[in-house]
Amino acid sequence: MKKKIKIRVPIFIKLIVFSCLLVIIITSGIGFLVLNVQKKQFKDQLIVFGESLLHVIAKNAPDKLLAEEDLALFKLVKDISENQQIISAGIANQKNIIVAHSNLDRVNKTYEPPKGLSKISTTARGIILSSFFIDGKQFLFLEKPLTYQNIDIGTARIVISQAIIEKNITQSRNYILISFVVIIFLSLLVSLGFSIYFSRPINELKKSVKILGTGNFDHQASIIRNDEIGDLADAFNQMARDIALKEKIKDSFGRYVTPEIVDMILANPTGSWMKASLKESTVLFTDIRGFTSISENKNPETIVDMLNEHFTQITQIIIRYGGHIDKFIGDAAMAVFGITKGSYNHAESAAKAALEIMDLIETRALENKNPGEALRIGIGINTGEMVSGNLGSQKKMEYTVIGDNVNVASRLTSLAGPGEILISQKTHDQLNKSNDYEITEKGQMPIKGRKIKIRVFKLKRNGDTI
Repeated sequence: MKKKIKIRVPIFIKLIVFSCLLVIIITSGIGFLVLNVQKKQFKDQLIVFGESLLHVIAKNAPDKLLAEEDLALFKLVKDISENQQIISAGIANQKNIIVAHSNLDRVNKTYEPPKGLSKISTTARGIILSSFFIDGKQFLFLEKPLTYQNIDIGTARIVISQAIIEKNITQSRNYILISFVVIIFLSLLVSLGFSIYFSRPINELKKSVKILGTGNFDHQASIIRNDEIGDLADAFNQMARDIALKEKIKDSFGRYVTPEIVDMILANPTGSWMKASLKESTVLFTDIRGFTSISENKNPETIVDMLNEHFTQITQIIIRYGGHIDKFIGDAAMAVFGITKGSYNHAESAAKAALEIMDLIETRALENKNPGEALRIGIGINTGEMVSGNLGSQKKMEYTVIGDNVNVASRLTSLAGPGEILISQKTHDQLNKSNDYEITEKGQMPIKGRKIKIRVFKLKRNGDTI
């Protein structure tokens, strides 16, 4: 099935077309009404004019008609027919014989009505109004009985041309047409102005949305309007600022926790992740050995830079293996694996991360020309159930894990010597023994805070001599 191609019409073109069509419809309707009203008014004026002429004839003709004063009747008819709107005027006697007419050839002949004569109405003055057409032109035909002492003695008739009406209507039509063209032109200009006025900020918003889509969240739409479009631009800019702030928070927060936790928190900041839950995870502690002696002769800035560099390297490795930094405690670091991904082998990931961290630290220690300033660390790892959730006050919260298994990992770190990784039996049991590392049991060791000793194992990479 072929996909239909939709023609894209810009909004400013739609506004122009709509405005022009609206103006054309309104102007055409008004012009049509005006012309019809004018035509009716002109026609009514002609009828009133014809009535007044017939009234003059009816007043002056009866006595002359009875006295058979044909010359006086002719003069009366001639005076009336001299008006350019009067086509013809005539007077017929009681026998319907024309005794006076503007056209002398019609005198003394029997009156015959025009062909196609159609009666329109009878006025209040008793005048019969009719019309007929000749060569497509309409003429008004008015006739009035002539009476003498309430006795019909004849009829007066006049034919009025509507040419003056057609002329006036034509002039009005031309005037309306010219006005129509001018109005259309002006409406086109006004519509164009309004279209630009409305479409320009819309295009600016469209451009801003595209820029926002590229990741430039600091971009702001430069639209200053005190209307709904201005409100829309303000809402867009506020949205961009919120997204920028969210991204900054995500970027900052992502320095300490894995992207999975960041996304989980930002996607549902008031959701279930904030509630405490019991999860099986693996905790890893690292602690610098002899840091006090290393740092006692250094200024604070040097110490902070050294720790920041150390923690940055550790953090990158931990995050790469799916863990997240829970906290930094002095020169120690605490990391947790398995909080967000319960299905993967968090103990395995923690072990691999510990080995890579130890390889990095030991390599740098060997490269240090001053052995007394080389950093050496001990690492402790434990696996088990622990409580995860937000701890703290309304002013400050911390997403962390607590419980006895966390304490065991901390105690194992205290027992570990420089360059040594100690793991608990729970962690040992979950490791894949076929991987590239070697595990040696160190036996039962006492743990501070516990009455019963626990089995402790030393983890190292195959081939290491430590």
